[in-house]
Parts: sequence; structure tokens; C-alpha cells
Amino acid sequence: MTVNWLGIIGKVDVSDGVISHVPVFAETATQFDGVSPQEPVSIAKSNIEFEAGTIFFEVFLQEPKNSCQLVLNADQETQIFAGLNIGNNAYGIALFQRGQWTIPASAALGDHPPAQKWIPLEIRVMGSVIQLFVSGVRVCTTSQPVYKTQLGIFFRGVTPVQVRNFRVESEKPAAFIVMQYTDEYNALYQDVIKPTCESFGYSVVRGDDPNLNGPIIDDITRSIRESSIVIADITPDNPNVFYEVGYSHALTKPTILLSDRKRGKLPFDVSGFRTLFYDNTIGGKGVVEASLKKHLQALEV
Repeated sequence: MTVNWLGIIGKVDVSDGVISHVPVFAETATQFDGVSPQEPVSIAKSNIEFEAGTIFFEVFLQEPKNSCQLVLNADQETQIFAGLNIGNNAYGIALFQRGQWTIPASAALGDHPPAQKWIPLEIRVMGSVIQLFVSGVRVCTTSQPVYKTQLGIFFRGVTPVQVRNFRVESEKPAAFIVMQYTDEYNALYQDVIKPTCESFGYSVVRGDDPNLNGPIIDDITRSIRESSIVIADITPDNPNVFYEVGYSHALTKPTILLSDRKRGKLPFDVSGFRTLFYDNTIGGKGVVEASLKKHLQALEV
């Protein structure tokens, strides 16, 4: 797909594959939240919708204090900025939520990136795991849910900033399935959950996947972190299932709960979460399939 760019804040020039921040110093210069109008900012937005994979680009700073950051989760409640000059750090990942900035991961405190040279950046996203690489070196990692949104670039500086060789390698987002591994639930997994998730473009992983060959708890927690959603059947009182659901909620991971109606009352700690109840019959599987599709469609909005 051809990558198209449009300046939505400040002044951005796009020419021959180079996206350039053009500082505007007029009294009416745009003031981005928390940034002085004496430091002109601009934001370019692309036509590329991204959820998982790797983004590559190179940045040229004329001045070491200039900033350039990739924007993930544009238009979401929590936006993610990853790149150069985050706060007082040369490199980092910042979150912007409800008018407030937080910096969960950074490197080179009190320093600045090199100016007058092209700096290769790479941002890898696997589920809620976000990694920033500079010149091929991983400099910081954090965890934050990433949703399918259009990619953007944030610029700040009193002199021009340029981006070139922007490239995206998207991967299928992963759905991690949590359930008891018995014939009754295996049938629900094979007949309903797996094909439904795959129809929405997810790669589907379960804790008994033969490709998971490390220590069990490490494989499970890593798979949850690297998934975009978690689907859990909480019908039986299985401690492993509830542990994994709790871990997912701690990561604020989008989590869909399923339960057979025969279970009755849910445990207090999960009773407040929306749960898809089903009847374990041929007709009941059709109902849970339709409900699951509605939930997955809602996550795409």
C-alpha cells in the first residue's frame, strides 16, 4: 500500500518520500498540549492503519533538542509517542492521556540524540509490548495496549525535522485463548473460537500450543503480553484460568469472558465484567459465535 501523509497540526511538507516539519513562528502558531508555542509543533497523519508489527524510518534533526516521535493509538484515550527527545531523555516512550504526560520507558536521561545525521528508528509492537530501537539497538520497552489506528508522526523544533524511508511490516495481531484443556472445551475452541478469531484476522494461540516450548508460566505470561486480545472460558473453577484472566486484567488487556450457563453464579471478582453466556449445544454454539463476532467487531472500531 502506498503511504500517504497529511499535516493535521502545524505545517508539514511532504515531497519525494520525505516528511518535513516546517516551524511556524507566527503569534497564531499551534500550541500542542503542554508544549510552548515558542517551540513549534506539527503532526502528520498517514493512511496506514496499524496494530501489530514493526515500523521503520529515519530521522534528521538539524538541532539536537528537536523532537520526532511515532504516534500510536491516535484519537484513542491514551496516545503513545515513541522516538527522540521524550521529556528530558534522548530516547523514550511517552503516554498522553487526559491532558497529562507520563513516561513509562526512556533512556539517556539529560542527553540529546545526535544532530546533522540520519538516525534509524524502529518501533516493534507485539500485543501490548512496545519496543524502541535506535540504530539497531533496543533502548527501551514498555507495556500498553495498542489499537488499530492510523499512524502519525509528531514533530517539535525551532528548525526543520525530516523523516524518510518510512516503512511498515504489519503482522497479524494475536488472540490468546484461556480455557481448561478437556474435550468439552476443546470442541468449543475448535468449532467456534478459533475460526471466528481467524475470520477477523487474528492468529490464535492457546497455552497448549506446541510452539510454546519454554517454562510454562513464562510462555503463558509472554503470550498474554504479546496478544492483542484475550478470550477466556471461565465455566469451571480452574485456578490456572483465573490466574491468567487476572494477569490480563492487570495489563488492561481487552479480555472477553465466556461461560456455560450451567455454571450459575460467577465468582465475585469477575462478576462485574461483561460475560458471554452460552449453552453447550449445537444451537448454543451458534449463539456464542454471533456474540463473539459482535465483541470482535467492537474492538475494530
